Amino acid sequence: MRRSRVMILGWVAVAGCVAARQSTSARPPLGAHLLAGAKTGTPVPLRFDPTAKVVIARMANLPPAPYSAAQATRGAQVFNQTCGACHTGERFIGQQFIENWGDRRVGDFYSLVRSTMPVDNPGGLKDQDYLDVTAYLLKANHSPAPAAPESLSTDTTVLRGRRIAVQP
Repeated sequence: MRRSRVMILGWVAVAGCVAARQSTSARPPLGAHLLAGAKTGTPVPLRFDPTAKVVIARMANLPPAPYSAAQATRGAQVFNQTCGACHTGERFIGQQFIENWGDRRVGDFYSLVRSTMPVDNPGGLKDQDYLDVTAYLLKANHSPAPAAPESLSTDTTVLRGRRIAVQP
């Protein structure tokens, strides 16, 4: 009995030393970082998943999303500097954007972009930058500008209650 205890304690000590030695030489599993100038490859197109539990519905009965001219101007700069590295303007300005996002909630678009972009740092921009890019895309797609100098805000209730009213 005594001999088996000694053997067990010996094996535990050896295993502990091996584990300690291995853990000091291991690198963290997610230690890779993309550099600012890194090429990320071909953009992956968004696809509609008919089995998804959350469906972004068309809401033609909602009022158009407001934006200010200053917001759209700032958004053009952010789009060109950040988004333009991977995305071409044709995907977001013109018929393809209108077909994909016309009459949908601006909050759904904002949430998608904020949680997934930029690819190398999702959510890495300031909230105002995401709002400005959204305003730029509304203006570029001929969404009617509001009469009042109202602008997009991070208020999710307002964002979900307004639609992307874009026109060809």
